[in-house]
Amino acid sequence: MFVLAYTIFCFYIQDNSATSSEEVVCSNKFNCEYNVLRKLIRLEDKTAQQDIKIASLTDELKDAKDTIAELNEAIVSYQESVDGTSYIRWGRTTCPSTAFLVYEGYVAGSHHSHSGTAVNPLCLPMDPIYDKTTNGFQSSGIIYGAEYETISYSAWTYLHDHDIPCAVCRIPRNNVLMVPGKNECHHNYTLEYKGYLMSSHYKHHASEFICVDEQPEVVPGTHGSHNGKLFYFVEGSCSSLKCDPYKDGWEFTCAVCSFSPSSKHTSVQPYN
Repeated sequence: MFVLAYTIFCFYIQDNSATSSEEVVCSNKFNCEYNVLRKLIRLEDKTAQQDIKIASLTDELKDAKDTIAELNEAIVSYQESVDGTSYIRWGRTTCPSTAFLVYEGYVAGSHHSHSGTAVNPLCLPMDPIYDKTTNGFQSSGIIYGAEYETISYSAWTYLHDHDIPCAVCRIPRNNVLMVPGKNECHHNYTLEYKGYLMSSHYKHHASEFICVDEQPEVVPGTHGSHNGKLFYFVEGSCSSLKCDPYKDGWEFTCAVCSFSPSSKHTSVQPYN
């Protein structure tokens, strides 16, 4: 058995040495083992060099992947900044930490008893600019400041008859959605803010539903019952709504959400 192995080794060395500039002689057992050892050492050196090369290529590949990821992120960020959208944060003078403040202002709209002008509330800027004007009231629409009508709700009694502030916020995301009846956002949407659904009194002229922030502010120095545009909580009526899940006479919550496919947040998020 040893003789057979020895013969095979010798043939292996001689065959491989034919392509080498260095002639290998396998004349005895010692010489053959020595040559085999030299071959193994050279093979280990080549393997080590290949390992170093593979490690270097692996690092280069990782760097390339990181660069591609950074470029993709930059492209997405640029696209979002170019696209983006804005929304009104009712009841606050600041925007969430995920948004940029465009301007802060005052909530205003049609008088609660007027059937004309418009139903949608506005966020008027604090620094209006007029152009050509005529003194006095002409035949026109009229805008009034908006007040909280919350005397019946213990948690928000302090807000009653105060004017309502607002903030216009810009975000690098698209498709802003106000979700009535929930204070969380759905999958792939980012929560901008949450609060309570408000509108005009059911016996007054109709108004749009708005989502007033759950941590509302007031316009300083405006306490007084001027009764212009008035906002009340919105409650559900089980005479027509499906009772369970909806509750009779319970105040509706709401959430303002923006579409964000990469968002990992699908429920309540902290904000300033």
